[in-house]
Amino acid sequence: MLFSSPIFLAFFGVYFGLHLIIRRDYRVYLVIAGSTIFYGWWLWEYVWLPYVLSLIAYLGAIWIVGTKLPAARKLRLAIILVALFLPLFVFKYSNFIYRDVLGPMVGWDRNILDVPLPLGVSFITFTLTAYIVDIYRGAFPSRQKLSTVVGYTLFFPHLIAGPILRPTEIIPQFEHPRHALDAPFALGMVIFTIGLVKKLVFADQIAAVIDPVYMQAGVPGAAAALLAILGFSMQIYCDFSGYVDMAIGTALIIGIRLPNNFLRPYASLSLVEFWRRWHITLSFWLRDYLYIPLGGSRNGRARAMLNMIITMLLGGLWHGASWTFVVWGFLHGAGIALVHGARWAFGNGGADSSGRSIRMPRGLALALTFLFVTLLWVFFRAPSLGKATEVLAAPIVGDWSGAIGYLSSNLGALTLLAIFFALHRYDDHRYLKLALRRVRAEILWPVVGLLWILAITMSQGSSAKFIYFDF
Repeated sequence: MLFSSPIFLAFFGVYFGLHLIIRRDYRVYLVIAGSTIFYGWWLWEYVWLPYVLSLIAYLGAIWIVGTKLPAARKLRLAIILVALFLPLFVFKYSNFIYRDVLGPMVGWDRNILDVPLPLGVSFITFTLTAYIVDIYRGAFPSRQKLSTVVGYTLFFPHLIAGPILRPTEIIPQFEHPRHALDAPFALGMVIFTIGLVKKLVFADQIAAVIDPVYMQAGVPGAAAALLAILGFSMQIYCDFSGYVDMAIGTALIIGIRLPNNFLRPYASLSLVEFWRRWHITLSFWLRDYLYIPLGGSRNGRARAMLNMIITMLLGGLWHGASWTFVVWGFLHGAGIALVHGARWAFGNGGADSSGRSIRMPRGLALALTFLFVTLLWVFFRAPSLGKATEVLAAPIVGDWSGAIGYLSSNLGALTLLAIFFALHRYDDHRYLKLALRRVRAEILWPVVGLLWILAITMSQGSSAKFIYFDF
């Protein structure tokens, strides 16, 4: 069930009506029931999975706090984490290990498991890992009801593609729900509308010039490849942040606040800053539950740089079981390590021969960061390393003849790109809150209505699947 589909609007209309009339102390059961329908709409065969993982986490937390012995607590934590990650490993990585890691050595070239990937299994696993580790660390109490833990896991706005939630961010809101009418309905509606426009007007429309480049055999035309490279930077952002906006907006309408996952990432001046603005909940999850347990920066700068690379490499594998994601994660890790290494060696921006600090010009830092991120998106999008290499090489070795004609026939895509990059700096929920306070209702709501009409018209009543549904 897609946020951008008519069936979701019908589903949410019924859900919201029940939300308004049901008692606050029973609302978590509505969350569970509604989220089960939402999740099972895609594939009912997997509806058991979030329930089983929630039960493992719930019982595991009780088991961990049942002993005060540090060694026993650590062992129990390890056992619970293995149990939580087992479905993710089986469904997502068994084919990759069998076919792509071991296969070249022993001649295996088929999948060992031909079943679809459960929706949101990566996000569910990481969400429950945060729950169990925070309880182990004493950062969150383990006194929740089972229904609260299931609601935390299943809460449908974030269930399929995040944001990845910490228990402190949502469980207290379930335990102490606000009055149904005491919710920021207007803000939720405006944020949802912006997400809808991002998805239907920008992400889905630009896909028409990107997909053919990655589907065709051989090196694509130079102009087509260049447009696809730039276009995917817009598509992946508008698709994913559009989902998050709709998730945040939906949650706000029913009185739940979710953390934002994006803060104008393409305005970043370094790769380190980019990962503080892009998929924020994943970045902090990787820092707190992987990088720091690996040792962080406690064992010297060289080890810290290695830990950064390992963290981002595993973060790449979390996105997908493919060598393209391994390369994508490794290169991001290497880039982050080099940025930190340069700062440690020279200070901010380096130093000249007299020791005075040198700062890279803002425009150059912005351009280099965007270029690095954009080029690496090719590995994220490409179905294979070979195709990624062909697309990256095309602007250099590809055929530029007919480029003017190609670009002329894709003025719509170029216009979307221009609009996106012109408005990206304003893509901030704080501006939306300001607009609600300062713009008169008779102006604001007609604009919101026009945005809905634009999105529905351009999508022609249908919507492509969100990219992160596959992760």
